[in-house]
Amino acid sequence: MSKPATDFNDPINLQVMWNRLIFIADQADNVLGKTAFSPIVRENHDYVTVLLDAKGRALAQCTWSIPVFITSLPAAAQGYFLPKFPADKLVEGDVLATNDPEIGTGHLPDVTMITPIFKNGKVVAYAGSIAHLPDIGGAPLHSEASDIFAEGIRFPIVKLLKAGVPNEDVFDIIAASVRLPTEVRGDLESMIAANNVMGRELVKFLDEYGLDDVEGLATAIHSRSEAQTRKAIREWPNGTYSAEVLLDGYDVDVTLKASVVVRDDSIHVDYTGTSDQVLHSINCRTNYRYAHSVYALKCLLDPDTPNNEGCIVPITDEAPLGSILNPQQWTAGNSRNLIGHVIPSLIFKALERVVPDKVMGDSGGAPIWAANCVGQRNDGSQYGSVQNFHGGQGARAEFDGLDTLSFPSNCKVTAIEMFEVAVPVLTECKELIADSGGAGKHRGGLGQRVTLRNLGKNPMSIYLASERVRHPCFGVVEGQNGTAGKVMKEGKPHFPKGKVTLKTGERLEVETPGGGGWGRAAERSRELIEQDLQESLISPKAAKDVYGYSGPVAVAAE
Repeated sequence: MSKPATDFNDPINLQVMWNRLIFIADQADNVLGKTAFSPIVRENHDYVTVLLDAKGRALAQCTWSIPVFITSLPAAAQGYFLPKFPADKLVEGDVLATNDPEIGTGHLPDVTMITPIFKNGKVVAYAGSIAHLPDIGGAPLHSEASDIFAEGIRFPIVKLLKAGVPNEDVFDIIAASVRLPTEVRGDLESMIAANNVMGRELVKFLDEYGLDDVEGLATAIHSRSEAQTRKAIREWPNGTYSAEVLLDGYDVDVTLKASVVVRDDSIHVDYTGTSDQVLHSINCRTNYRYAHSVYALKCLLDPDTPNNEGCIVPITDEAPLGSILNPQQWTAGNSRNLIGHVIPSLIFKALERVVPDKVMGDSGGAPIWAANCVGQRNDGSQYGSVQNFHGGQGARAEFDGLDTLSFPSNCKVTAIEMFEVAVPVLTECKELIADSGGAGKHRGGLGQRVTLRNLGKNPMSIYLASERVRHPCFGVVEGQNGTAGKVMKEGKPHFPKGKVTLKTGERLEVETPGGGGWGRAAERSRELIEQDLQESLISPKAAKDVYGYSGPVAVAAE
């Protein structure tokens, strides 16, 4: 019986094989998600699984991926993992890992893990995963730390497993440094298992197709993806397109500036003019910045081709050293998403006149609002869990923005029931905020109001990550701004970042921002306005004052 065909020039054969690789990454995704110990991994899906070729280039990713992780992982592999541990220094069963922000995704809680995949005694590929651990020691996540050394333990690229045997010295150091050693060890073991699944299934795949390695397949996938991206870029006019965005920052405003330079079949993003690095933990390192640059342009250029190394080759970026988008190595960065998540909106704003039908209004889920609840239970044991609160998505040319959706991240939220099991808190209120979406031909998505009450006998420390409290989300193509966010403690305004302490019975209320609108409000259809009124998404006053609606006002059903 002859072996199956491996003609990579046959589009049908190539697509079948490509889909199979994605399925392998999806299998690993299922393993990691179903076996993880912590809610932030298990419930929020704050992780990714990626197959890399023997050069560390991205080959296939799981379908449900955190965008920033996709590009960060191959960058870490090529720039750091493979130079430190080339293939001839690895044996089957080795597992490499680090949480160094400069190498991985820009903050300490994310662990980047790579496992070599062997066939016939040689490394033919790598299985990679990144997951956000529930604790990494130091000051809790979303802290007011002033340098990286206060943010938690940082370990270089190490062998967590050596020839399949756990390196207990490393595990012991990590366990001794974190508040939740059982959950952290469990999540690391889940990552190891996920990588093993990718390795096992890839070898099966190679055997089935009679292949000794993935080199030819990788070349076919990368070359086609790169060609498709360059073709899409050539459809845009050459030029430099610029924009800037003003953000709350920590205690002073932060300006992000971008110049998107289109030259034939390549794009370069220059962040010159962006604010300098700051003392607190909102600085964005290179891999994190670049990943968001790539993601924004991928959305506009070619959203359908599965992500891989070929998609990103035509895109480069840079930011001045010492800026908030390229800080010195010692700077704090655990809350880097508060700045980095806005990069896609900034690029969309720069390109709204180039591709107005493809850009999206600024999103209230950019960045994710998060509350990291830390404290001691009544029996003295430690607890800690992060809950995400998403704002409204920006509107698009054909649709209203979705309500309470994270973008550009696609993290889920922990189910209220699971969150209340993890920490002694009661979620007293969780509701949409009418009129919070920016007006436009298509309306921005709505933000949400959430009230948390401490049920424990001990004080609860909540470390907040928030943005868009002073500066709301902007609209595009003449769309209007959404509403700004709010943070209240016991009914009074509270500083929206850093630590909030709740005594027994005290309440914290957050209101996430609404998304920006797309297009002129005067062009919104009467049908959509009436539908919003019927569903109480806008008020009668807003319908009249903002949209000029003068028709009958239906009463929403009880």
